[in-house]
Amino acid sequence: MKPQFHLPLSTYPDASSFAIIDNAIGLARQNDAHLVASIPQVRIPQVHPPFPTVIDVETWRGQAERNSRDSGTSLREHVADAISETGFEVRIHGFEVREPFVYERFSEIAKCYDLSIVEASELSRQLSETLLFGSGRPLVLFPATSDYSRVDTIAVAWDGSATAARALSCARVFIERAIKVQVISITDDKDIDEANRALLISSLKHSGLDVDDVSIQAFGETATAAIQSAALERKADLLVAGGFGHSRLREFILGGVTRELLVKAELPVLLAH
Repeated sequence: MKPQFHLPLSTYPDASSFAIIDNAIGLARQNDAHLVASIPQVRIPQVHPPFPTVIDVETWRGQAERNSRDSGTSLREHVADAISETGFEVRIHGFEVREPFVYERFSEIAKCYDLSIVEASELSRQLSETLLFGSGRPLVLFPATSDYSRVDTIAVAWDGSATAARALSCARVFIERAIKVQVISITDDKDIDEANRALLISSLKHSGLDVDDVSIQAFGETATAAIQSAALERKADLLVAGGFGHSRLREFILGGVTRELLVKAELPVLLAH
């Protein structure tokens, strides 16, 4: 049974980049996965202002819908160009949806696939959060400036939490093809159960994996920056991390690894909640 990867492509108010299409195709091809791109035609509900306005609301509404349609056409064309000489097939799922329910609809669609692939940026942060909480599926985030490379070395951000364990389980499709796994833990950020951590490393090694034990200290950096630096220094191709280990409200107030990764990923990241 082949993995099923989902690529939600925004058409309004901003269109997804061509780079995320190229990265998703590369990821799916390496992992022998099917790829489905969801492309919406966004419909803007009629608005009846209670007071006279200089804005021609109907003209604006029509232009917004045309922009969504034109963006969808451009995204479809790029998909076709990107696979034209590869023999790889990308299925297109086109659908209509009313604003402001676009992200919720993406989330419903994502439930039908193994994971969704999204660009890590401020523009896509709300989409990523909706998918992470609403779909029950993991995300793979690509930095906006990233060009796809093979996933041979995987870094696992391990703090012993249930969300970290779930992320590790969701990453199985990549770990099975990996050459090396790095278990990265920050020892001055929170208490780490060392016996449990040693058991995890032993389990991964028993599965036949080459595993590096990486214990680091943040030294005043954010946990996100420290983990990503450690992964990049060791040439990791993918970082696996649990998403929103605290409540969503607490993450919003205090910040956290998840919120920072959603907009500042420096390497591809698999997040699971």
